[in-house]
Amino acid sequence: MKPVNEYIDCLKPLITHVRLSSEAMITGVTNDSRMVDKGSLFVAIKGAAADGHRFIETAVKKGASAVIYSSTLDKFVPGVDYIQVKDTYFAYAMAMECFLRFPAREMTLHGITGTKGKTTTAFVLEKIMTESGRRCGLITTVKYADGRKVQEAARTTPEAGELQTLFRNMADNGCSDVIMEVSSHGLDQHRTGSARFKTAVFTNLSGDHLDYHLNMENYFQAKKLMFTEYLAEDGAMIVNTDDPYGERLFKECAAGRRDFSFGQKNGSACQIKDIQLSPLETIFSLHFDGKDFEFMTNLIGEHNVYNLTGAFLAAYTSGIAPEKIVATISERINIPGRLQQFISRSGVNFFVDYAHTDDALVKVLTILKTIATGRIITVFGCGGDRDRTKRPRMGAAAAKYSDMVIVTSDNPRTENPLRIIEEIKLGIPEGTLFVEQPDRRQAIMLASAHANPGDIVLVAGKGHENYQEQNGIHIHFDDREVVAEICAR
Repeated sequence: MKPVNEYIDCLKPLITHVRLSSEAMITGVTNDSRMVDKGSLFVAIKGAAADGHRFIETAVKKGASAVIYSSTLDKFVPGVDYIQVKDTYFAYAMAMECFLRFPAREMTLHGITGTKGKTTTAFVLEKIMTESGRRCGLITTVKYADGRKVQEAARTTPEAGELQTLFRNMADNGCSDVIMEVSSHGLDQHRTGSARFKTAVFTNLSGDHLDYHLNMENYFQAKKLMFTEYLAEDGAMIVNTDDPYGERLFKECAAGRRDFSFGQKNGSACQIKDIQLSPLETIFSLHFDGKDFEFMTNLIGEHNVYNLTGAFLAAYTSGIAPEKIVATISERINIPGRLQQFISRSGVNFFVDYAHTDDALVKVLTILKTIATGRIITVFGCGGDRDRTKRPRMGAAAAKYSDMVIVTSDNPRTENPLRIIEEIKLGIPEGTLFVEQPDRRQAIMLASAHANPGDIVLVAGKGHENYQEQNGIHIHFDDREVVAEICAR
């Protein structure tokens, strides 16, 4: 237990007013009134779905000794301490850090942000570091690993309470390093609190999460926080400057610390050269620090060259020998649901990929076009209760780069799947060979039935996910399982 004054000290930059009446000893921190116990510090967060200020009275009745809030209150209960702050999201993260003894400060943090490529970069970097003898915690869109246990990820960057608990477990389990994807939501809501990253990688930026950020400028500014607020003073900034937003980010944020640009352009600190693509492997080289490094990997596609380069630089700046990095990348690497390949006995190439935006779909299909020897059949849908503007754009992208399109359901959530499909179809030009099949399993089976030896079937949108979400219920469904069944026949 810690006295409330310790929390006040931690929160000083955020505090606008303090009303102390008990100077309580805090037994726990929560933003959920249902989890309040006697002596808790309750943080009232005004979120998108609910306003925690409505539950302050309930929390106090259940025994909360202190309350953090941001909105104006008209009632103060004697014997309860009240702390008003500018940002309750940020305050929640800081309070959790204080309660858990600032666990991130006991480890070295490596963060990856951007729209696409975060998961692959994180998995590759974790593999390099682990094989170099480091004990790593891992936080990704796919899974969380705390040095002992592995659990399925609920979101890319966990909310502050869960994240700080993961950090505490990692530190207690002997992790020296943490490799994590850092989402724009996580940055905007300051979920990492006062934690600072020794390594920060920027992959790229394209349209996504605009239902939350509203426009690309807000989205960019959220990502930029990684490099303006959350990068350690001696940290390494690693940016894909072939991406227009990456180029802008580097110009605005590079400060001559250990800042590295990478890409195919001349002038990049780490220049990508001599890319050779095939359906089974990718060969490329990097010119960096006056030397040339040759790579061969089973990860296919030009986009993975960028992901591997980001991981190479992050490992290099962390003190791992480049020869070790090259050797590790040359080993077989499996990234769940990221252009994950399956080959049927008849010779059809299936790829399961997480591409769930129009830009991601274009990039994946462009990659597959470069290696295709036959037709490309694309199966995809769009998630419900998310950015609706991308639906027709995804329809247009699939139609432009595929020989046949099968539009199906993704995670409809609370929306009608047929309505989502209708909005996707608005982007599909007349004359396109396409079929609508709301049942995702049947849609994949239909693609298989139409595919000939040498054709490629792309099943896009869900990648590593093993469920479909409809009306608040998660129903087990895994694209990879369905494709594996087909390939085994």
